[in-house]
Amino acid sequence: MRGQSLLRHLIGQILAEYTASALEIPDLYLRFAEQLRPSDYVLTFNYDVLLERALQAVGKSYRLFPTRYTSADRGSAIVARSWDEVVILKFHGSIDWFDKAQYSEWEEAYRRAGSNDRPTHPVFGESGDNLTLRKLIDGPRMHNDPLDEVYRVLDIESLYQRRWMFLATPWLLAPSTMKIVYASNLVDFWHGLGSAGVLNFGLAIVGYSLPPEDDYARQAVYSVVTNYQTEYWGKEVFERIKTPLVIVDFRQTEEDIRTFKERYRFVDWERATPYFGGFDETSLWPAVSRHIHFRF
Repeated sequence: MRGQSLLRHLIGQILAEYTASALEIPDLYLRFAEQLRPSDYVLTFNYDVLLERALQAVGKSYRLFPTRYTSADRGSAIVARSWDEVVILKFHGSIDWFDKAQYSEWEEAYRRAGSNDRPTHPVFGESGDNLTLRKLIDGPRMHNDPLDEVYRVLDIESLYQRRWMFLATPWLLAPSTMKIVYASNLVDFWHGLGSAGVLNFGLAIVGYSLPPEDDYARQAVYSVVTNYQTEYWGKEVFERIKTPLVIVDFRQTEEDIRTFKERYRFVDWERATPYFGGFDETSLWPAVSRHIHFRF
């Protein structure tokens, strides 16, 4: 566990150092954010916060959880039918997420012991009082939501410049073939992916090569792509027709392209438009004019 904590900390520290600030976000990414619409879902396995910062920079609202409710209690909840937000689902967590659950237990133990002191913690203790925290989820929630005590640190550069290794670690799934074992808190993110793509009219996959360590994700990607390219393909539904699947990746040789297509052998390439020059001006519009995006 100590090795995993060190790895998560180092990942967070490196990405916090190299993630662009709000004043340094590339124009290409700002245009990507500008063209996203409230009906768009961006599904990502990336740990960084570049997309969140880009959306904030262009004034676009977003949320980091799948469903917003108008009301919720112990047994039921009413789903909000419309909300002016882009949805970003980070399947592997994020360098700015920190779970307060254990700290809350420490606080309770201090109170039971009659102490008015606060437990030491770089995020939730006194040393974190000058950090800007925001709950990951908001609005009415079910009482047992596993993300209820997860907070975002908005000024992560300030946090990662401090000496706090092992005192806290960001909530993310460290690179491993066993990531799925630790992903139970994010189970809601996967709910419904088996039927996604059926009534979506655009789909783009940007920079995801289906790496072996993410083999568990293959079924989800397979389902979404297969649903998209078969169900209602070529038929007008709600006065709309599906556009070709867009796949953006950086592949310089024919061998690289063949290897990529072998990994994506479930794709009907006659119903897809690949861009192997990477994410650039050419692929920008096709990639963002889709209602579900995979960004990895």
